[in-house]
Amino acid sequence: MLTDDALELVAMARRIASERGITATVAVHDLAGHPVAVARGGKWHGPYMAMGKARLAAAFQKPTADLMKQWADRPLFPQSLTEVLPGGVTLNPGGYPIIVDGECIGAIGVGGSSPDNDHDIARTAVEAFVEVLRSRSENT
Repeated sequence: MLTDDALELVAMARRIASERGITATVAVHDLAGHPVAVARGGKWHGPYMAMGKARLAAAFQKPTADLMKQWADRPLFPQSLTEVLPGGVTLNPGGYPIIVDGECIGAIGVGGSSPDNDHDIARTAVEAFVEVLRSRSENT
């Protein structure tokens, strides 16, 4: 995940959130879960929440909303991840993997609204971002 690409994705997600009246915190991490770009919204804890969502989505290469459903009957498993994964994770929807040509290149984490809104902003931003990357590669 290139820094310029991460910054572009952060800007896209914040624009989508703003259009919905939300001041979002957005974090983009690489596949290893390392932060590449973070933009804080209105809350002091926003970066921690968004970064934890991005880290979890990158680690499992799945949206965090799907992971929460998958683990609903095993609450101790996701709780254990808060200590196991370096940097910690946020066990909430709003994390979404960035999959380009079948390969996960990182993940986004969005915070600042309800879990459903955070998830939808993250998903919408990633889908738009992947389309931009595809059109760039077609024009190259």
